[in-house]
Amino acid sequence: MRKFLRYGLVAMLFLVALDASGGKLGNFAEKATGKTPKSEKKKSPPSEDIASSAFGSGTYPSSDGGDSFLGGFWSWLVAAPFQYRQDDPAASMSQDEGDEGRANGRRFLFPRHELGQATVPYARFDYHWQYVDSDIDASDVRIELGYKVLAFHARTTMYDDPFEDEKLDINQYYGVLRYGGYRPDFVPGTFEFGTGFGAAQMKYEYPAGTEEGTGDPYPAGTIRDTAFAWTILLKYYPVEWLGLEFRPAWYSFDERVGDYDLSASLGWRYVQFRGGYRWLKTRGERLDGPYAGVSVSF
Repeated sequence: MRKFLRYGLVAMLFLVALDASGGKLGNFAEKATGKTPKSEKKKSPPSEDIASSAFGSGTYPSSDGGDSFLGGFWSWLVAAPFQYRQDDPAASMSQDEGDEGRANGRRFLFPRHELGQATVPYARFDYHWQYVDSDIDASDVRIELGYKVLAFHARTTMYDDPFEDEKLDINQYYGVLRYGGYRPDFVPGTFEFGTGFGAAQMKYEYPAGTEEGTGDPYPAGTIRDTAFAWTILLKYYPVEWLGLEFRPAWYSFDERVGDYDLSASLGWRYVQFRGGYRWLKTRGERLDGPYAGVSVSF
């Protein structure tokens, strides 16, 4: 798969014209963390009759949670999955009938989600291979796990420069609040937006070398740092086989790091093939480049 993605990415290389830059991973880690090998050495409207949710099939009564918004929300989040109403006529509505129900005033607080959609998934796995320059590439793995408005996102990116014998890993972990799915009265297709807060970890492995200026030798070692992180999530799939996603994130070690990920996908339910571009920058140092990969959603 890695070799296939590497060859498939050749068509995108016109987007970048980056020269080989020895020690680029080290420069980025030093600017972001302020550490060097030398230093290491030493609100929704109320429901009228029925608030319908299609995160599972069927609909749920809103009256069980009381008349308040918080009561209704608690009923939807906790009680509703155990109170499926097969006798509710809305439970067997077709898509057209559902749209008509919306037009007639039926309130759908939470959009419909169908298994296999990339928006508001129960589980999703992404793998990407990124080209940075002629010396550096990266493998990127992302996992999303969620239920309704709550989700957990984890991402690890592993940069490798075999010519300089350097490795740079960036891990990100977020608790996410999200909203989205299928809601034709709001926007065609499916959508998702959300925000997450968590932590970012950086690990830079460097070889033995000599200090600039003094020429003093230092041994091989590892620089590690952890920082608070914030991300925003935007997904839009105007049709089932085409999607657009934008995922900016920010985290600060010694200096702030801006991480911007823009991608488009082609595919169908459950599987999408993805191509995009990722910008990673901090205080004059950058690790940018196109990537290609695959997403599997449930």
